[in-house]
Amino acid sequence: MEFNQIRYFLQLADTLNFTEAAVRSGVSQPTLTRAIQRLEQELGGTLVYRDGKDTRLTALGRDIRSEFAALAEGEQRVRALSLNRVRGRRETLTLGVVNTIAPALITGFVTQALHQLPMLELVLEPITRDEGIERLLKGQLDGCFASDPMTKSAKIATVEMFREKLLLAMAQGHPLASQTAVSLADLSEQPYLDRLHCEFRMRVNDHLRARAIIMIPRLRSEREDLIQQAVAEGAGVCMLPEHSAIVPGLTLRPVETLDLSRTIAFQSISGSGTAVVLRQLRMLIERHALS
Repeated sequence: MEFNQIRYFLQLADTLNFTEAAVRSGVSQPTLTRAIQRLEQELGGTLVYRDGKDTRLTALGRDIRSEFAALAEGEQRVRALSLNRVRGRRETLTLGVVNTIAPALITGFVTQALHQLPMLELVLEPITRDEGIERLLKGQLDGCFASDPMTKSAKIATVEMFREKLLLAMAQGHPLASQTAVSLADLSEQPYLDRLHCEFRMRVNDHLRARAIIMIPRLRSEREDLIQQAVAEGAGVCMLPEHSAIVPGLTLRPVETLDLSRTIAFQSISGSGTAVVLRQLRMLIERHALS
């Protein structure tokens, strides 16, 4: 049994698609297929069912998946430790983080990545939603945590991590906090604070305008912490993604008829030519997104 076979199987287990697993592994589909077949012969059992376009893990495949994942992570750690000891250097990746994504949504994964990849050094840079792809293609970023990724380019690999809904944020103890959902009529009577970097601004404004409601902001800012702190202190309300509160003292409630959400994803340049440590990081993100 070779580590390449284990890595190929893990990619196949994640994608359940031989073509996509081969692309992610940087090999041809026949090469990956033969490696999986040899692995099945060595283990004495079938790992995946192949029924036309439908591919799924067998009971044996499900049983060994976590064991193989542990082996692959152990190999990565051994190689990383060896690299650090022998060459005395680290691998640095510069990642952009869209400035409306709450730190807690990223730091949990970052902590896990730093633990599992000892040679990794991360530089996190704040970016706007619109500049991530451009900076990736220019080589200024190795990857970025994006909201509602906007490209379908074959040059960009996108891993969707999770979705979060848009809610109304208000101070704890606010009169509307006792409601399970806020009506548009109640919203229209509130002092409104405007998050200028919010990806939902135009859609929210269009939704309200179509219902003859125009919110005139009392405060506007690109600073997430400033707007949220003002809301927590009772200056008004703002629209906020459900996991994006970064100050204490906020209560979030849905707004009736307003059903908006966004996808948080990791994006990087695709292909086997990317740095090994970036491919390892992307693999960790894929597993993190599935957990």
